[in-house]
Amino acid sequence: EDGEFARPVQFPPPPPTKDVPPFVSNFVSTAKYTVLTFLPLNLMWQFQRVANVYFLIIACLASTPLSPVESTTFWTPLIFVLGVSAFKDAYEDYRRHQSDIEENSRKTLLYSEDQRKFLTVPWKDIKVGSIVMVSTTDSEECSPMIPSDLALLASSTGDGTCFLETANLDGETNLKLREAPETLFHRVTKWAPGHETEGGTLKELQLDQISKLQITVRCNAPDAFLYDFNAKLQWEGDELPLNGGSSGGQFLQRSTKLKNTKWVVGVAVYTGPDTKIQMNMTDPPNKTSNIEGKLNSYIRGLFLFLFILCLIGSIGASIVQRSDTMKKTWYLSPDTSTTTFDTGSPDKAAFFSFFSFLILFSLLIPISLYVTVELVKAIAALIISSDLQMYAREEGIPSKARSAGLCEELGQVNYIFSDKTGTLTQNLMEFKKCSVAGIQYGRGYCEVERAIARRQGKLLPDDPVPPAGLDKGFKFVDERLLFGKWEQQESAAMLREFFINLAVNHGVQVEYGQNSELPLYQAESPDEGAFVTAARNCGFFFCKRVMKEIVIKMSDGPVGRGSDVTYTILNVNAFDNNRKRTSVVVKDARGALMLLVKGADTSVMPFIDHAACSFFEETQMHIDLFSDQGLRTLVFAGRAITAEEYAAWNKQYVAATLLPEGREDALRAIASQIEENHSHPNQPSALFDTSTEYKSALQLHGVTALEDKLQENVGECIAQLGKAFIKIWVLTGDKLETAINIGFATALLSTEMQLIRIAADDLAALPPEGALEEKLAQAQAALAVKDLDAFISACSEGMAIPACAEVFEGLRAKGQSVHGKAQQSSTSIGGGYETGPIEGKVKELILKEKVRNRLKQYRGRMGPKDSAGGFAMVIDGQCLRAAMQNDLKMQFLEVGVECRAVVCCRVTPSQKAQVTLLVKDNIPGQITLAIGDGANDVSMIQAAHIGIGIRGKEGQQAVLASDYALPRFAYLERLLLVHGRWSYNRIGTMVCYFFYKNIVFALTIFWYGLANNFSAQSLYDDGYQSLYNVIFTGLPVMFFAVLDRDLEPDMVRKHPELYSTGHWNARFSPARFWGFILGSVVHSVLLFYLTVYSLDLDVSGSNGRGTGLWTIGTAVLTNVIIVVTVTIALHTRSWSIAHVLCYGGSILIWYLFCLVYHSLPVDFWGDEQNRVHWLIQDLASEALFWLTTILSCSTCVLPILCYKYYREQYFPAIDDYYRRVVAQPELYGDGDADASNVNIGVASDSEYNANSARSAARRQSKESLASGTSREGGEGVVGRMKRKAKRLLGRNQSVQKQDPTRCDFTPAPERPVRTGSGSGAPARPGTGEQSLAGVDVSGAVPGSAKGTRGGGGG
Repeated sequence: EDGEFARPVQFPPPPPTKDVPPFVSNFVSTAKYTVLTFLPLNLMWQFQRVANVYFLIIACLASTPLSPVESTTFWTPLIFVLGVSAFKDAYEDYRRHQSDIEENSRKTLLYSEDQRKFLTVPWKDIKVGSIVMVSTTDSEECSPMIPSDLALLASSTGDGTCFLETANLDGETNLKLREAPETLFHRVTKWAPGHETEGGTLKELQLDQISKLQITVRCNAPDAFLYDFNAKLQWEGDELPLNGGSSGGQFLQRSTKLKNTKWVVGVAVYTGPDTKIQMNMTDPPNKTSNIEGKLNSYIRGLFLFLFILCLIGSIGASIVQRSDTMKKTWYLSPDTSTTTFDTGSPDKAAFFSFFSFLILFSLLIPISLYVTVELVKAIAALIISSDLQMYAREEGIPSKARSAGLCEELGQVNYIFSDKTGTLTQNLMEFKKCSVAGIQYGRGYCEVERAIARRQGKLLPDDPVPPAGLDKGFKFVDERLLFGKWEQQESAAMLREFFINLAVNHGVQVEYGQNSELPLYQAESPDEGAFVTAARNCGFFFCKRVMKEIVIKMSDGPVGRGSDVTYTILNVNAFDNNRKRTSVVVKDARGALMLLVKGADTSVMPFIDHAACSFFEETQMHIDLFSDQGLRTLVFAGRAITAEEYAAWNKQYVAATLLPEGREDALRAIASQIEENHSHPNQPSALFDTSTEYKSALQLHGVTALEDKLQENVGECIAQLGKAFIKIWVLTGDKLETAINIGFATALLSTEMQLIRIAADDLAALPPEGALEEKLAQAQAALAVKDLDAFISACSEGMAIPACAEVFEGLRAKGQSVHGKAQQSSTSIGGGYETGPIEGKVKELILKEKVRNRLKQYRGRMGPKDSAGGFAMVIDGQCLRAAMQNDLKMQFLEVGVECRAVVCCRVTPSQKAQVTLLVKDNIPGQITLAIGDGANDVSMIQAAHIGIGIRGKEGQQAVLASDYALPRFAYLERLLLVHGRWSYNRIGTMVCYFFYKNIVFALTIFWYGLANNFSAQSLYDDGYQSLYNVIFTGLPVMFFAVLDRDLEPDMVRKHPELYSTGHWNARFSPARFWGFILGSVVHSVLLFYLTVYSLDLDVSGSNGRGTGLWTIGTAVLTNVIIVVTVTIALHTRSWSIAHVLCYGGSILIWYLFCLVYHSLPVDFWGDEQNRVHWLIQDLASEALFWLTTILSCSTCVLPILCYKYYREQYFPAIDDYYRRVVAQPELYGDGDADASNVNIGVASDSEYNANSARSAARRQSKESLASGTSREGGEGVVGRMKRKAKRLLGRNQSVQKQDPTRCDFTPAPERPVRTGSGSGAPARPGTGEQSLAGVDVSGAVPGSAKGTRGGGGG
């Protein structure tokens, strides 16, 4: 068959034919390589890096006569680098192979047609169509895990059900129910006498019936959707529907574990790579960090620099070899030609000299950089995963870095996009309040209520203590409902309906522990668990589920007692994100049929029978009140249905379950039909199509209000992130009022902020603005009275407006089409469901225009001084859909980037990803981070630069798609402010330094070439070049990149504004990178020429041997190694004995190497070794050598020391300021060691696609930080700092005249600069918004600590 049921699975399996390809086996392999393919595939992967290809070319060139050095000089480091990466990959793949062997070797029971019994076989032997038994007996041989994706046929329970634990699949530990097809189940099983259990009578399998089975399962093709399984089972002329779903259905996924069931039997439908879990085993999207992206552009610049150097050398060689002087230099044998030296053909020699110089200067691009960066990132990831302060001890869950490539990106985050439920909250639902018959119940207060009271200066009393006799942990208190007191209320009948709905309308499974009468509810969602627990404590105890029957103990006394009442579940209409409700059709003990519905208020309240509900308005007020208090509300309703109505509807329901295609859409439409009481069948939900006719017939049972408590320290974490200038956007499915109050409770919003509220209900009450909106309002009024002529006329008038012509042209065409069809069919337009789609389109256009006008209005008001506390925007789902349209989304972004916080309500999973991508794609320089805990957050997590999954109660799908996994949201503060900041500072400096030390090495060879007539001769011995990066200078930079801490965690968390250095990209800015390059050029000049001209070139050593090339090369390299090691030491901020040993040991290793290397016998390496034999011994005996080392090293290092001292004392960066506070706290008075008035303008070198959005993203003061010019017309930051520094110096001179021994840099008290609310928005100099501390976060822009401490700490 075609379509969804394109995969026929038969038992017994038919013999394979040429026309039907065989299914894949159950063998799984997650390894990337085999023994034969490892070397070629791994090398192919490694040579996808441009740097590796570059060095391979250099190594190949070094193997030709063009090379002035031995080829081993380049092959050795290249092979080492490739070998390290290959070893790492081989080890990881070896672990995968071991895991695959273990997985494929697990045992299970497979039915043998020949022997007519179940045999123990490894998992890999299972084939599609095999009958498999999985058992939970104590056998050590067989695993209770499902070996392949199975369609359930039978189980050991009397009702054919079984329970699965899906933790390996989605991380959820609650048990999932599966149900075998009833008729087939009873055929292949029989009662097992004498085996009574609490869950029912056990059954045993009839092997003779299994041998007679002839079944065909037609299912959909393999896909990665964990719970999707649409199939039908053909057996003895019947077609039985088979369904998936997280709970219910007949689908058993591979690697799930059988629980509380003795055995199950199923037919294998998907095996091996086709199983759901294997289809989902894909790596997260490959994300490249911001530093890596910039590094590639810098390397391109260095390639150009390398080309210029080689070109200079080549041209110089041509000029020298063409000159008469060279031809007369007889001692150079000018008549003897080589590849790179030919006075007879200088141009040809110069051409080949270009490649010789390319080989010599190739170390400009460091080959070991990528391996070092990878190793450093891997260690940083290990440190994150091992951090005990990010370990949830109660749950035993550590944090985990699933991606090692983004650790430095954690130090540059600008925007955080967060889910709410389960991310900011615990996803532990507590039944707090309810409303039944217009009466509110529940005596406690929730967190949001207490937060609101605190803002108002009030103090609420503690919650009442629950009375004795209730379940442990159940905190709902209201004496009117508990212990059967509900029967004494006037609304007892309605309360009964309400609690029956709570106790019956769910998918909860119930278990009992050993020797315990208390039930353990296994709920798919925390909401349902809270509902059945509340019903139990109010006298409606859900105690048993057998097949489709639910048993309720009803009592007016003690909890858990009472008489049994049975309800039969006939149909279940599952929840989906479109309808946002679920319903069941049940039959009570008397045979009466009822429809029970629960869902969001927007999905249920429109279908309540207002005429029969006298308390509708009161209930709606309670819904709004609960939402204001931050509670999650659900509406419960129902109605009686007749047998005739049910029979007709059930016929459509059964037909929909057997559809080969579009089964889910059909079931959704069928569910809407009975829930909304449609007048005609086969119509879409009235929620989305206004043309659908329905009758409001539901009876309102009540409303529940659950509290999802905030996670520990969420408010503190959000406040800290805000102070670090990180903007937080919360994307939630809650109502707008609920989201606002949660925002206040979590410190995301504050009373100082100006709230921008964009809600559809608010906008609908506004009068039309502008010509387009007015004409649309006229068209809507015409449609309201079904006057198509007036509608078409209004559209024609609208077309006359140039800006509106396209909009009204489309509307008029639709109106004319509907009008023409109505006339042809002679139907009355007044009956008029045909106009429904047009009405919906007009409403959508009106809302879009109102959103546009509202955004334009606020955009014009968002000046720098408009709100001292900044702005916060809250927008609901309908308005967000309008704002995200192509012609409006940039205006939405303009407003959003100006806000300190944004809350998007009633959003869908796709909208979460769209909002994230809107910021990510249109602000290239800004780093986005998305954090969530559920499957609905996966698209958002993968869309952001950095994805973080919370290991919550909604499974592990978010974790599996993430780059980092955290057990709690509050750990995000330490992850970003501590680990992220450290990693960014370390890696940014490390990469700059890596290029610096290599360029110093390469340019000394270049200066030697200039002094040696461009001869393309190496200055250094081949052994030096081979080991320079790997041995002599490799360890210090690794030590720095792993262990350096400019400030301790307590100081960083106490002053989160320190994080802003990453926003400036201060550690890897173009200015800093090219500053390192310029420094390397200067140092190479000083090191080469000072060393050469300071040594005695005539004689060296006691043996009278002249100072030759290798002597000079050894002396120069000695000084190079010392200087580059001291340079990294000067950048080191945290010192220990290990640092001293590492840095000092690196220099010592060079001397020990020379001592051993130069002491080898003359012929140890061949004749070439003669050039360095005993060389270091002769050099070391000369005092001039040591004096030269001291002179050249001091000349290079002292300017760095002076510059660092001057900058840190008079123009400190923000981290310099806080290091000074830690090192010399005595210079600062109490409470004076903060940076509350330091003025920081957070740079954002990002650009939008639209000009208007670009100006919004980069809105800062027009003050030029380079010139010190202020927007206010004042002297600016730089001018103020210079003036204050002069005043301090003058004051100090005055003090010294009075007392020459005294040097006082303590400034006089000064009135502090007014700061903002502390909500954490980026400060703008001169705007009066929140400012930080007259220091410069980039390290390049001047500023002073505390505004007047230009010389503090001097």
